[in-house]
Amino acid sequence: MPIAAAPPPAQPAADNRSAIVCVRALGPRPLFFTGKLIGKRPGAKPPGDFELSLRANTEQCNHLLRSKIADWSLSVTTPGFKACALPPPEFGYRTTFTAKATARGLSCTPAGRTPIGTWK
Repeated sequence: MPIAAAPPPAQPAADNRSAIVCVRALGPRPLFFTGKLIGKRPGAKPPGDFELSLRANTEQCNHLLRSKIADWSLSVTTPGFKACALPPPEFGYRTTFTAKATARGLSCTPAGRTPIGTWK
């Protein structure tokens, strides 16, 4: 009896309106995960800005929604270091980053990306 092949992983739809971005802090230094909506029109100030405190070796996630009038700007910050900018969120995916403050500065690296899947 032949063994059935596993189904291919789910691909996000082109019209996905949400993304999940997670950051895991490495090391003892206090880090902050921040996000801002940057308006596409001059003078627009959309709501949605956030600043989340990160704990060592724990993922902090935020659910972001797509906006027609603004784009997300994401970063990791800590006092005394230049902020580490994260790439724009990929809607339809859960993206994980690791952040670490060392003597050379603050570094952020991608750690994983998985489709969110369908919402019912």
